[in-house]
Amino acid sequence: MSWSLFVVPLDGIYRDGMSDWIASAEFTRGIPAQGPQALPLPSVAEVLDAFRAAGCHGTNWFEVVGEGAGSRLPECPSPGTCASTRGLDLGEVSVYSTGETNSLPAVPADAAVETVAFRKPNPAAVLRAVCALASSAGPQLVFDESAGQAFAVWPGEEAGELEDDWPW
Repeated sequence: MSWSLFVVPLDGIYRDGMSDWIASAEFTRGIPAQGPQALPLPSVAEVLDAFRAAGCHGTNWFEVVGEGAGSRLPECPSPGTCASTRGLDLGEVSVYSTGETNSLPAVPADAAVETVAFRKPNPAAVLRAVCALASSAGPQLVFDESAGQAFAVWPGEEAGELEDDWPW
């Protein structure tokens, strides 16, 4: 059975009915009463840079084209032991641009990323990656496919200080 975690900018939670399902979530952490100021969306290259800076690896489920086309996550260095040693594997990573409902198979390095999806990730890796992304792109919201948990990560928060509250 596979499962996924999704990441979106926190400023989007009061659009498109997201606040309704967040209000009914079993668990929330760090959700403000009002959405924070909207910030520019990070580019594909910026998202991948944040994940690499966090020491994470994974499998791109998209190809970066054009300038910066070499931008990829490193593949897992030890697939046989990564999961058992709490390696920083993000699993299969997809990116979605504004208005896209399907992951883009080929995306420019400068395309704005509205949503990142991780399929079969190590949850500790996702927390670390999202902390790095929040530091460069502003507060982020993490949720799972059941939408039963909603977890906000704010700039400056570190994975080590959030681990005890992290529901995954």
